Amino acid sequence: MPKRTEKEEIKKDGAQGVKNSGRGMLKGDAKLGKFLVDYKHNGKTFTLTREAWRKMRKDAWNSQYRHPCISVVLGDDSDTKVAIIEWSLFRELLKGSDYE
Repeated sequence: MPKRTEKEEIKKDGAQGVKNSGRGMLKGDAKLGKFLVDYKHNGKTFTLTREAWRKMRKDAWNSQYRHPCISVVLGDDSDTKVAIIEWSLFRELLKGSDYE
């Protein structure tokens, strides 16, 4: 199975794409619920710097006070997908769930 495009990932997730993402006033690739999502496609690894996360947080806040989320899609066949969110939000999502 070939690597999915950003547009295909947005559609698969049921998110709303951001027009001209990253080039104008609007940042991020898509909006999904209360999240601003930035999709990253990588073959084997992904590196996140503190500065990149700070920028993502700022962009999300400026986008109608959304939470930042980075969707990392790994593998040439897009077989592995994970989400990076803030720890405090992760803990909040755990409350009252079956995973608590």
